[in-house]
Amino acid sequence: MPKHTNTTNGRTATHMRKTRNSSIELLRIIAAYLIVLRHFVGANAFDVWTQPLSFNKIILEGMFYPSGKVGVVLFFLISAWFLCESTTDLKAALRRAWILEREILFYSLALTAIVLATDRSLLTPRILVSAVLPTSTDLWWYTTSYIVFLILCPFLTIGLKFLGQRTHRNCCLASIILWSIGGGLTSFVSFDMTKENVLIFIYLYALVSYWRWYQPELIDRRTATIFVILGYTISTASVLALTPITLTLDRGTHQQTMLGQNEWMLPVMLIGFGMFSLAKQHHFTSKIVNSIAKSTLAIYLITVYPPISTLLWQRMFDMHGIYDNPWLTAYALGIAALTAIACIAIDYIRRALFTISIDRNPGKWFNNLWKLSTKKHNHNNQ
Repeated sequence: MPKHTNTTNGRTATHMRKTRNSSIELLRIIAAYLIVLRHFVGANAFDVWTQPLSFNKIILEGMFYPSGKVGVVLFFLISAWFLCESTTDLKAALRRAWILEREILFYSLALTAIVLATDRSLLTPRILVSAVLPTSTDLWWYTTSYIVFLILCPFLTIGLKFLGQRTHRNCCLASIILWSIGGGLTSFVSFDMTKENVLIFIYLYALVSYWRWYQPELIDRRTATIFVILGYTISTASVLALTPITLTLDRGTHQQTMLGQNEWMLPVMLIGFGMFSLAKQHHFTSKIVNSIAKSTLAIYLITVYPPISTLLWQRMFDMHGIYDNPWLTAYALGIAALTAIACIAIDYIRRALFTISIDRNPGKWFNNLWKLSTKKHNHNNQ
């Protein structure tokens, strides 16, 4: 009888490992949605920062704007949490980058072709070049930095494991003090941390790998909830404090949201790690959620593509006529949701095309190139 019970538990544990936690997948969707909300504010034709304090301003600047950076942190934490437990294999990392690049290239070429056919005024020579070389030209900073990170990840993992728990912990503490406290509470102190750069991901990976390897239960639900509330409280308080100052001085109005400008800022980190911890502690399965989550990158790629961003936030959803409306918050939430849904629908078409073409044997070209390159390398070393 005990033997039978152990076998059943073993199968259950294996099944749990193989089944995607839809709570995490739902978090991917939320992360993409938060990024859309940020761009509704930050890329809009209407300059929110020059407006006096109001309920709408506090929500837009204190909540929506920093949430986009929270979304970036969440995207990366989800990937890093699983990457740090995978094998430290360069081939596997390059294969991941190869498969990701196919989707990036599809959208860079497809979106450029659509804009070229509809409104060429939105295109620049740089965008035309980036359509062919999206990753190397930083058409989308996140995907460029993430692919660079993927290539470095096997070596980072080996190095961090070699440190051992105590040294790794000290490395994390030093990094937090430098960047999320020393450089995470003002916009004019950064300790050489550069925005939209792979260094952000290396910093986050050092933290999340220590969390995963040594203290997986470090952040309980109560602590995680406090992190989220505290993060938004700090962000909102900074808007309340800095708005009168910047408007009185009539300069530096964007400093009102300085605590939500970058991924390593303390409020953003608190919210991101808190939300991720809450999601990973709650497990449920949903095929619908898991399916939709596969299209979350498309939300980012489509809405952040410069001509589409201009079309969305400078022309279609300009806040000039609605900013003082008491329904602005609901309007923004609704527009962001509709935009995300439209992007997901578009990506389902892309996925269908990939299913009947290059996804019949994903990674086949990469595997052939890898075999060819390793064969030549072995031949040259003989």
